[in-house]
Amino acid sequence: MRTSSLFISAFCLCLAPAAASFADGPSDEELARKAQDPLADVRAIMTDNTIGFGTADDDTAYGFQIQPVYSIPTDRGYNLIARAVIPIVGAPVGASLPRLGGEPIRDDGTGWGLSDSILQLFWTPSTTSGIKWGIGPQVSLRTRTSDRVGGPGWGGGLAGVVFGGVGELAYGGLLMHHWGEEGYSVSSIQPIVYYNPSALPGYYVGYNNTVTYNWDADSGDHWQVPLGLTFGRTFGVGNAGHALDLSLGGYSMVVKPDGGADWQLKFGISVFFP
Repeated sequence: MRTSSLFISAFCLCLAPAAASFADGPSDEELARKAQDPLADVRAIMTDNTIGFGTADDDTAYGFQIQPVYSIPTDRGYNLIARAVIPIVGAPVGASLPRLGGEPIRDDGTGWGLSDSILQLFWTPSTTSGIKWGIGPQVSLRTRTSDRVGGPGWGGGLAGVVFGGVGELAYGGLLMHHWGEEGYSVSSIQPIVYYNPSALPGYYVGYNNTVTYNWDADSGDHWQVPLGLTFGRTFGVGNAGHALDLSLGGYSMVVKPDGGADWQLKFGISVFFP
């Protein structure tokens, strides 16, 4: 636990400093709103990383995701949002990791490797209302370096997203279902709720995690439900319109499958391009 405490302390120090706002670029508050919006017109390299404590025989599991995002504006009244999820996994003996599904791995030690990647494409109509929506297909590629860290393998599914905001509150969610090899069938919902205090531009607190339902799991192991909070800060970097988003959260797994983590430490480091 000492390593995780040092990590949390160092990450909080990164969140604390106030970066300078540049007059010729968007404010930190505007940058934060764009970073929170899964349908925003952005080009970014995002990460969504999870360290699960108490998995299997009280071990630690690791799931690091690299998520390139590229928005494609069109002149036909809609935009396309292309996103990839490239997972790097560290799985201990008997661990049941989020979004992977399948039976817990029975092996010795912790295995590291690249899991199966997912490609998503959202079609979202242009709108002047406060609520946006998007829908589209997703496909998974069998990019795993070993079966131990595997996910759905070759497969596909559908994903939808709704996002809006009122005052200092931003809210929305993603709903997905994915089919894969060997009976893989997982539904997930990712609620997104952020409070952006106007007194602290660029800072936010909220919920951003994924509830999953594994249709192929044994009875009693279908659900994984995290409960907790995420804190973060978004700020401009330089004069060219780049931005950096840092987030840190803790989530208790109030419902979990056999071998699942007792609680999660989540953190993200994302870079946004002009």
